[in-house]
Amino acid sequence: MRNFFIISCCLLSLIIFPVRGQAQNISITNKIEDILIKKDSSFVKHVNVTFNKSDELILYPIFYDSELEKILDIKVYVKKGKHFKPLKNQVITEEDVELEYIASKKVKTVVIPAGADAKVSFTVVCSELMYFADLRFFSNNLIDTLKYKITVPDTFKFTYNIIHKDSLKYVRVDSIKTANTTKWNINVIPEKVEPDILTLFGLYRNKRAPLMRTIVVPKSHKGSEKRYMNDWYLQKVQSKRGLNSEVIQKINELTKNESRPNQILEILYDYVKNNFKYVAIEIGMGAFIPTHANEVFSNKEGDCKDLSNFLSEALNFKGINSDIALAATYDHISDCDFPSLSSANHVVCIAYIDGIPLILDPTDPIHSPKTPVQSIQNRSLLIINKNGGDWHKVKGFSSQQNLIEYHIDLEENSDHTSMLGKFQAMYFGISGNFIRREFIRLDEDKVNTLLKKHYKTVLNNQSIEEFKIEPKNRVIDAKGNLSIKGKIINDINTRILFLDFLPRPFETLTRNELLIGTHLGSNLSKKVHSTIKMKNEIRSFKPIEHLFSEEGVSLLFKISNPSESVITVDYEFSCNYVSVNKENIQKINNILTSFKKVINDPIILNKKY
Repeated sequence: MRNFFIISCCLLSLIIFPVRGQAQNISITNKIEDILIKKDSSFVKHVNVTFNKSDELILYPIFYDSELEKILDIKVYVKKGKHFKPLKNQVITEEDVELEYIASKKVKTVVIPAGADAKVSFTVVCSELMYFADLRFFSNNLIDTLKYKITVPDTFKFTYNIIHKDSLKYVRVDSIKTANTTKWNINVIPEKVEPDILTLFGLYRNKRAPLMRTIVVPKSHKGSEKRYMNDWYLQKVQSKRGLNSEVIQKINELTKNESRPNQILEILYDYVKNNFKYVAIEIGMGAFIPTHANEVFSNKEGDCKDLSNFLSEALNFKGINSDIALAATYDHISDCDFPSLSSANHVVCIAYIDGIPLILDPTDPIHSPKTPVQSIQNRSLLIINKNGGDWHKVKGFSSQQNLIEYHIDLEENSDHTSMLGKFQAMYFGISGNFIRREFIRLDEDKVNTLLKKHYKTVLNNQSIEEFKIEPKNRVIDAKGNLSIKGKIINDINTRILFLDFLPRPFETLTRNELLIGTHLGSNLSKKVHSTIKMKNEIRSFKPIEHLFSEEGVSLLFKISNPSESVITVDYEFSCNYVSVNKENIQKINNILTSFKKVINDPIILNKKY
């Protein structure tokens, strides 16, 4: 379910941004969606969109899933005088959305003439009530008023949860009880966001925009929405389980003469990660429901839900209790803490060893059991099981466990302007996962070449020779010879030392100021210890310390001289955040600005005669 597809930009620019290949500046007076929940667990949406007058044609796209939805009764009206009149010669086109790995998405494009206020109405019929999973409180277009009217029969209960509500100028939610129904009225001034192709397909990646997550359950499940969604999903998945003789034979072959649960788990986990191709698929309910386990084995490919379901079945066959779980990765619009299909964009496998749940992600080739899955650390899961489902908070490593440690030993050269020495960088926890991924992707020689360039950039383009890196199970160890030039300037009575060769706090990011939505990879701490041995003695000085601290992020920088010919430079950096958002961006950027100022300020050393 994660990373659903690769987009052809040229094609989408024609479908979504058809006027001169750019997004149209569409101004909408109001949009009303009148949603009727039907007793047969289907629902109908009557949509009315009123447009302000435009100087050019408006091409209004209606995206839908042809496997689950039908679009009916599209009508275009143009305002003449005080009234809207039906347009006699309507132009409506339909075509498949030809995106890789999408087979059921279509788009109807409604042509709205220029020069007059206009209105479009249409009806959406959907057979699967669980597909009514969210209401968007944001839009790529400028909308003055957005209204949702939801009619729910007494046999059902409507439940919702609004996320990122604080960014809204206005929202009102109320309900009216009638004899046989409850009518919900939701009025909102939606947030205008930058055009985003993915949102048109219900994919909210790296977006922090207001959204109402929804679920409609039978009245008998009021207060038990989690169980209802769990049981619905479990029933859908049940038909995708069961292993045939060919699969069983392979599992027995892989685990022959092994009876230890931990070892069996690692064998089967490694087998799936190393022998099955990750292929993202979204086809109707196939965006949520896996392919049958036997078919996944036969094809040796699948996406997160397919591979997790297959792995779970293989583990269960070997007597290791296992479930699958819905999850929200770090780049999803919400956490998976509310029972709605819009809450999750990923599926993982949960195995139980000695009663302890272990999270397994067969789409993550570098993940090891008993360690956090990087993409869902500190996020919530809905474990799908026979007991009605369980919420589970995923633990992540602390910033101290994700330690990056640098040791730099330098000695001033005889030319009195350069320094020679060695450096060592060690990564603990998941701080070095960006390096582990390169070892999966490339052979050793290419990895060494790539990472040598990486460290050259991290150390401000200084020269590195005899570089070597070793990816061990728990620690990554990188070493090399280092040549620093142009960082020492001699004057008559003083020497000036520049420290801008020190490794930056976030070494995978080159910007001095980060942007909202930037993923940091993990929380981390970083300790850098540098020793510089000078050719000539210098006068002793009091240690120079700089402390910068904000909530969740800190930097301690210290310069000292333990002897008259040695200078030590140490800094400790800690960041408890995984991503940059509007709550922490200023704190993080303040620390980065402080670090930049410290390493750019010259250190004045007095010579000793």
